[in-house]
Amino acid sequence: MDKTLPTPRSPAGIGRRDILTAVSLMSVASLAGTEVHASGSRGNVPAGIDIKDPEFNLSVLSRLQGDVREKVTYGFQFGQVFGIKNGKDLPLTEYGRRIYGYEALGVRRARILPDGSVQSVSRGWLFYTDPETGEYIEKFRNPYTNEMVDVPVFRAGISGDTMTLKGPKVSANFTMESTVYGRPPQLDYKFFGGQAFVSRSAFTRWQPRGATNKRIEMTLDVWQCKAADLFDASRSHIPSHTTWTSQTEFQTWLNMPAEFSGHQLWRSDGMRVERIADLPAHFVARCMADPALKAALTDPLVFPA
Repeated sequence: MDKTLPTPRSPAGIGRRDILTAVSLMSVASLAGTEVHASGSRGNVPAGIDIKDPEFNLSVLSRLQGDVREKVTYGFQFGQVFGIKNGKDLPLTEYGRRIYGYEALGVRRARILPDGSVQSVSRGWLFYTDPETGEYIEKFRNPYTNEMVDVPVFRAGISGDTMTLKGPKVSANFTMESTVYGRPPQLDYKFFGGQAFVSRSAFTRWQPRGATNKRIEMTLDVWQCKAADLFDASRSHIPSHTTWTSQTEFQTWLNMPAEFSGHQLWRSDGMRVERIADLPAHFVARCMADPALKAALTDPLVFPA
């Protein structure tokens, strides 16, 4: 099997820095009982590893998010959504409550461009679920207003991006600004027990298509993987467990009163798999029952000309 992967500095093969990275980690990992300690701000990083290097971060991020050898991967997440009400001395039952759950999928295909940037095409959607039974819901009684509302199937407006050393260039059907734009990729690393914990935070202002007001959101992505996999430059994809946390405004379909003061807290867990057959059967069945979602799940992902 071909073990060479393009890197930002060396599109034709493994760069010297990546070789040093892989060798240095393997040397450390081979010491029985030895732990590697590192972070973005303190700790001892094994020789040859520069975790603040934008090129290294671009390589890591793109391989955590998908397979850079143009192989389609499927990122499945299951999560919970909580409502938080602002106010002083509120009863705890009024301050916060779990309002619904969700199951989400992101289908992704990525490739390395000649200049070392990583281009991806993607499709994503989610179904909302009953927090008690886990069943998919089409109607929901808003606990804040007691109004019964229709529950949509959420479809992601982002259809791809190009990750560069100056940040991502996103293809979307809405306008958006973010703190990750116009700056080199930055990740935070922690190492413990042979595992790597990689995180990225962002603050985003965006206006969904058809909406009249902009929304503000804070997101935190965390990937947990084997440290050896993280620094293995031959891997086109780094297998990981992923978590996603978001604080944002209440969704418009809930019809929240204008005077209501509060926000939503989202939290999900999941992983990326290589086959549709590896996804939960009930989720695939729900997608197959909808012609548009069946196409989203099974149609080829094509890079723009």
